[in-house]
Amino acid sequence: MSIYTKQFANEFNVESTNSFGTNYTATLVDKLKVKPTTFIEWKQRHHITGYLNNNQKVKVYITKNVEWYDVLGPRYRNNEISVKCDIPCIWTERHLDQVDLKELKTVDALFCANKPNLPKEKAWKGQKLIHFTLEPKTHCPKCHDKNDFFDIRATFDEDSDIPTSYVRANFESWRTQQPFDVTKLSPNSTFISFIASHWTEFRESWIPTLQAYLPVASFGSVLPNTPWEKYPECLNLEEFAAKNCIISKYPFYLSIENCQEKDYSTEKLWDPFYLGVVPVIWGAPNTRSYLPYPKSAIFIDDYSNVEALANHLKYLVKNQSAYLEYHTWRTMNLSEGFMKKLYLNVYNLECNVCREIARLRIIEGRI
Repeated sequence: MSIYTKQFANEFNVESTNSFGTNYTATLVDKLKVKPTTFIEWKQRHHITGYLNNNQKVKVYITKNVEWYDVLGPRYRNNEISVKCDIPCIWTERHLDQVDLKELKTVDALFCANKPNLPKEKAWKGQKLIHFTLEPKTHCPKCHDKNDFFDIRATFDEDSDIPTSYVRANFESWRTQQPFDVTKLSPNSTFISFIASHWTEFRESWIPTLQAYLPVASFGSVLPNTPWEKYPECLNLEEFAAKNCIISKYPFYLSIENCQEKDYSTEKLWDPFYLGVVPVIWGAPNTRSYLPYPKSAIFIDDYSNVEALANHLKYLVKNQSAYLEYHTWRTMNLSEGFMKKLYLNVYNLECNVCREIARLRIIEGRI
């Protein structure tokens, strides 16, 4: 009995593999037609897909010369390296205009990121065209061109075909990271940092109002006032490691997103959690639904005015036990919403794309 057969025998209370007949398969296929909404439902969809896929491979070509501006780019896009996945999954980066029709007919899906740049026609009827972006509509309208051209969309939006979060840490790191030690701060220390490269109206107008009550160490191109050289140990690291090195030097981080679109939470929210830092949030209106725990972050909008927020932050750095209340989640059961974000993270993108291609292949009766 295979691992998938054992899983489903237990899940559906099937006593023997002889029960795995036509009716059983039809039941599973019907389940694949229902969009998951919870962490458990997503895991179930992927397990069913893996079982019914019968070890058939999925081949994806990614548009070459896509500008991956950070580590959000796929990791397995060169040299036909197999993705670590329960679906046999091969990704290859190619110049599509240099690939002939015969070769394209061997490919299950064509993948592009941000601004669409795929052929106007499919090489064969069952081929899937995939669009991926983690940019918000307000920042990149062309990244969200709504039409019927694409079969699969992967975005930060929970309503997309493949919801993909900015989470970039494994499960254990959230548990084991020690909270920032506020007892080591000197009396006049700056205790909140901010790093951003994009100017927005809210950032430009709100941060100076906070600075009227407490200093903010800003290292990015938005309202810069602190040089990166302040921490030499952070200078020779790659971009995101250097940024996280800086964030870890302060007990709080201003997690101010580019916009307040639903589900749009970037590394500005997630990175502080696994660095032992408390994020101070302005972002998606539904952020609370996927925090690790209700009291794991501080929301700007919860305070009647900026002075009240500043006073609360000052209180926390002078009262270790109160500050540590924002870290108790590390030893507790994590929220369902957070577990879903962790499961559907960008590091699992390639595998989740192949799972979706396999799922559609199963539903369309091509297995």
